[in-house]
Amino acid sequence: MAVVHAQDDRARDRLAELGLSVVGIHDAMRRAEAERNFCTPLDPVALPGNIFWGRTVRFMRETYRKQGWGVSNPRNVPLLVAPSGEFAVAVSSGSRETGVAALNPTTRYSKGTAVARRVETNRQLLLFSDYEPDDEAQDSAEGMPTWFLLYHHITTDQGVRLHSELSLPNDTGSHGKIDSWHERIILPWIDFEGFTPFVDDVGPDDGIDIPIERLG
Repeated sequence: MAVVHAQDDRARDRLAELGLSVVGIHDAMRRAEAERNFCTPLDPVALPGNIFWGRTVRFMRETYRKQGWGVSNPRNVPLLVAPSGEFAVAVSSGSRETGVAALNPTTRYSKGTAVARRVETNRQLLLFSDYEPDDEAQDSAEGMPTWFLLYHHITTDQGVRLHSELSLPNDTGSHGKIDSWHERIILPWIDFEGFTPFVDDVGPDDGIDIPIERLG
């Protein structure tokens, strides 16, 4: 597994190869945090986390559509699609290990069949360069590698610190969480001083991922 730090020129170059930047990603997450902090303790417990996830998806799309990126929602998984059409980016909350190079993060929640299918596509493409996904009613974004923008909020004495990384998964564990990575790009953390520490958000999984199977 390759792990690189965004503080290093090598990591910034790697982000640039993907058509992304620390500035662009951080801008989307800062805007999402600002909207998250309109919540109060009187809101539903899950709302702050859902707002941050949803607004990060939206603001990433707003930022990068101006640079030729596309938007797709195959099987209700919201994706940002690279201009080349060679890969996509999804957003997910992560475990406490997120953004720490020496530790191995997982997604915070177990994922459904649609996300698991995308991770399996990653694994097959990494193992076999000539792999072609067999997918019914194939969406334009199906069958392409998918990176995940992971994030995790941590309470500090000054407020909230946001850890994040852009990582390419290659497997899921028996618990359904993504827990194996081919490449990780660690982003600098962001300190939100004085913001309401909605850190222990509890709620449904990130996004809409509803498996539909025929019975009988």
